[in-house]
Amino acid sequence: MDVCPLFRGAQAANGGGGRRSWNVKRTNFVGALVLSFAVSLAGAAGLAHAGAATDVVKAKQTALFDLLKKPSNDAKVSAMFDELLDYQALAEASLGSEWAARSDAEKAEFSDLLKQLVRKSYERNLKKTLDFNIEYTAEEKKGDAIVVKTRAVSKKDARSEPVEIAYVMAEKNGAWRVKDIITDDVSLVSSYRSQFTKIVKKDGFPALIKKMKDKLAKGDV
Repeated sequence: MDVCPLFRGAQAANGGGGRRSWNVKRTNFVGALVLSFAVSLAGAAGLAHAGAATDVVKAKQTALFDLLKKPSNDAKVSAMFDELLDYQALAEASLGSEWAARSDAEKAEFSDLLKQLVRKSYERNLKKTLDFNIEYTAEEKKGDAIVVKTRAVSKKDARSEPVEIAYVMAEKNGAWRVKDIITDDVSLVSSYRSQFTKIVKKDGFPALIKKMKDKLAKGDV
C-alpha cells in the first residue's frame, strides 16, 4: 500500500544519511494522516464512549470527505487542515534541540515551509486513499494530551494488514489540535526530528531549508 510519504523513499528515524535520510517509510506523518482523513465514515466503527478529541477527528474527516466530492475546494481543504493541525508544535518538536538555536526569522521560515509541504501532500494524496475504512479503537489520556487510536482497514484488499494510527491531541486556544501522529508505533515527530537534526548537524540549517524549498519547487511532496 502506497501511503505517499512527504519525503518519498527515505528511511525513517535511526537509518541512513544524505539523500536516504529524506525518505520516510509508510509510518510517515502524511501517509498516516491522509489514510485517516480521506475516508467516508459510513463504514467506520465508533467507540462506545468517544470523547471530545475523537469527536473532533471524526467531524473533520466528515467535512474533508464532503469537500473532496466537489471541485475547486483546495482552499477550503487547506483551511480545514489548518484548523486541526498544530503546525507550531509540529515544527518545534521536529527540530528538537535545534529549535532553540534558531532565530525568530529562521523558525518562521521553517514552520511556513513545513506547513506548505504538509498541505500540498494532503491535497495531492487525499483522493488516492478513499478505499479505507477507519475503526476508532480507543481514546486514552497521556500526560496533558489525549491519544485517539484508530485502525485503517483496506476495503478492497482483505490480505492487506491494517494500519494502526494514533493521533496525539492537545487543547490549544480552546480547540483540539494534532501535535503528533504515531503510525504502527512510530512517531512522526521523532522520525522527523531524527532526519532534520541530522541534516542540520551535518550540513547546516540553510541546507535543510534548501531541501524543503526544492521539494516545494519541484512539486515532489
